[in-house]
Amino acid sequence: MTTEIAQEALAPIRKIMDRHGARCSTEEFHEAVNITFHNFEAEVYDQEHQDMWESLPQEFNRLAGDCAEASKNHDELSLLDIGCGTGLATDCLLKTALGSKITRIDLLDTSLTMLKQVAERARGWSVPFTINEGLVDSLPTGKKYSLIVTCSVLHHVPDVPGFLRTVRSLQSDGGIYMHLQDPNGDYLKDPEYLQRVARAESRKLLPESISRFSPKRVFGRIYRELIGKQRDAYCDKTNRALLKTGIIRTPLSVAEIYSITDIHVADGTGISIQKMMSWMPDYDLISERSYAFFGKLWSDLSPQFKKLEEDLAEEKNLNGMHVGAAWKLR
Repeated sequence: MTTEIAQEALAPIRKIMDRHGARCSTEEFHEAVNITFHNFEAEVYDQEHQDMWESLPQEFNRLAGDCAEASKNHDELSLLDIGCGTGLATDCLLKTALGSKITRIDLLDTSLTMLKQVAERARGWSVPFTINEGLVDSLPTGKKYSLIVTCSVLHHVPDVPGFLRTVRSLQSDGGIYMHLQDPNGDYLKDPEYLQRVARAESRKLLPESISRFSPKRVFGRIYRELIGKQRDAYCDKTNRALLKTGIIRTPLSVAEIYSITDIHVADGTGISIQKMMSWMPDYDLISERSYAFFGKLWSDLSPQFKKLEEDLAEEKNLNGMHVGAAWKLR
């Protein structure tokens, strides 16, 4: 049954459905677009998200360090990676202080193409793993995990409270739930954060006439153009597949596709730790972390802003663009 929160999140999608002649339920439409889109995105996912591969290991390290006390009674950790994609979260976790305790890995995603990619990566982990295709409620009943992770997942989920209840049903007593790379719903409009973003965007280390021709800027422009073309290409493939199945009668725009898939980015609400506290009454918040304090991930910043980013992270400032947290089930 669709909750009131999910209905509110899905409401803008119904307008898109009407514009393009979709006749299925909103939930079916949302799922179909998500799975189709991510199947094609998987072909270039790691290349497109190289900034995450370069920046998120340190964020996982920070959260894992914060979990040291909470995990001291766990000699072995069974890991469930929900929405695993190509394996970024698990790959990062295995290299943290928690990594040596992970003895079993279950990888879950709705995209078969993503799962094919993660299966290749997982063969280098030296930890037993299983691949599972489907939504989180498709996992075997009664299976429990001492460590559950979602990375860049929550903002894709219309019914976040319902999703978290399912996570709770899969968590073993005293287990840890960790999530990263979601828009920071409690601070997206924070004045200090917005001032930092403006400062980073306006700061020029070289005169414009010189800096716009610097190798870094030239490469950056070429790279952005390449990524833009790749996005257009897999959005075109998404449209062709959806048209072929009859889900839509006319093509979706790129903006419409992203408003459907990145639902809590498009609506500007993000993911709120304050709201999650009320939705997770059986959990204690171990750690709340924020990052991308200048509106970009660490890898995309200039050296001087990288240092400022690191300082703000060490001070545990909470008003960055992205949020991550770790929770322990009582």
